[in-house]
Amino acid sequence: MKLSSAAFHHPLHKQVAQAIRARGLLQPGQKVLVAVSGGPDSVALLSILHAIAPVWDVALTVAHCNYGLRGAESDGDARFVRTLCRRLAIPCLITPLSVAGRESGSSSSLQARAREARYRLFRELADELGAERVALGHNADDQAETVLLRMLRGAGLRGLAGMPHIRDRLFIRPLLGVERQNILSYLESTGLTYRTDSSNAKSIYLRNRIRHELVPVLRSLAPAAIRTLARQADILRDDDCVLDALARHRLKRIIRSRDSTTLVLDRAVLLEESAALQRRMLRLALQSLTPDGIPRSDQLLSLVASLSSSRSGGTWSVGVVRIACEQHLLRMTIAAPLGGGTHVVMGVKGRHPSPLPEEVTISSLPWTASWRLTGDSIRLRTVTSERGLLLLKKQCPLVALFDAEQLSLPLKIRSWRQGDWFCPFGMKGRRKKLQDYFTDAKLGRSMRERVPLLLSSDDIAWIVGRRVDARFAATASTTRFVVGRVRQPTPRKGAF
Repeated sequence: MKLSSAAFHHPLHKQVAQAIRARGLLQPGQKVLVAVSGGPDSVALLSILHAIAPVWDVALTVAHCNYGLRGAESDGDARFVRTLCRRLAIPCLITPLSVAGRESGSSSSLQARAREARYRLFRELADELGAERVALGHNADDQAETVLLRMLRGAGLRGLAGMPHIRDRLFIRPLLGVERQNILSYLESTGLTYRTDSSNAKSIYLRNRIRHELVPVLRSLAPAAIRTLARQADILRDDDCVLDALARHRLKRIIRSRDSTTLVLDRAVLLEESAALQRRMLRLALQSLTPDGIPRSDQLLSLVASLSSSRSGGTWSVGVVRIACEQHLLRMTIAAPLGGGTHVVMGVKGRHPSPLPEEVTISSLPWTASWRLTGDSIRLRTVTSERGLLLLKKQCPLVALFDAEQLSLPLKIRSWRQGDWFCPFGMKGRRKKLQDYFTDAKLGRSMRERVPLLLSSDDIAWIVGRRVDARFAATASTTRFVVGRVRQPTPRKGAF
């Protein structure tokens, strides 16, 4: 896409637009969720994207997380972001997030828990709004600090590669090549105000000490230290990608068998590779079984050291994967899904949904689980009227909006049964047999028996991921919303 420099009013607009084009961060016509905290980086990001949006034909929506950890200061940040969005005529979603309590399996650091909650929310909002990108305000100084932080923790090549410009084909960092001092100069020249997070000055966080104590020393030794570290991260990331491709190719040769829960490798051939490739091959193999479970470097180091022993019979656990060392083989197995019977789920929270049998009862919201028959992840929760009304304007096929006044707990999810019927939204209250609906949708019997149905008082409220019943659907007059979201399983990335 050709970009005219005349379309941009500030040099930084052109610089960011060129980075977006060169790295393929955006495509014309996409919907973009912009994460705005109110700090200088995110305010500059929003301002720049707002300036170039007409040229790129992208639609912006702002997301702000209010953790409430700084009391009135946090509330002030939320008001500031809302006011800024009103002035720019950009839709804004303010979402309260609680990270005070530590959930099982989560990181112990408060900052890490906040980050996990934030990214989880951004993914959910992107799904609900149909946004193809989530823009984050990380800059070149953040990149340098990340590299230094990971270096002090003994990271390998992947860790020293820092943050990628685009991650999971969803999160983008348009300012990653821009230094903080240039962002502050931009804000001053454009007259934009921003909020200052008091926690960024506290020395209790290692990143803050790196920012305020280590980086100034590095700058005194090498004025271009930030640019140098950011450039080094880009170089190491390219190297990391090449080595991963090599490891993936080598791994294909040593796979002896596999199914959805088990992967068997030729142990002898694996041990012929260098230790560096062994670590990468094992990481790729583990990720092919559990895409969300990335093993730590110390786990891989320990595993490689143990495999070098000529003895067999050893077993290890990495997350949910059990690794058994046999005489000539290495067997990796993940626990099979649960099944059978009726199960009651009490407002499950967290990142990893629990598997469901063919019928479940939902006694409270929020609620999250996976439907065993299809692998779909299903979530139900209440949202504010502001967010519900915005979602009504930007409906997505995998998101359903319900009027909370029309739903009655406990809800139920089950499979299709003969005689089921519903009132499709848009058919003026007329009934339709599910059998006829499935026939029109060209779903065979084996497929229709796997489709989950959400019921309220034994009436079908949602053919999950497909159609909402008009009796339960939210409208512009709805004041209390329940959002249903389904995330369908994606093909597993991995070694083959």
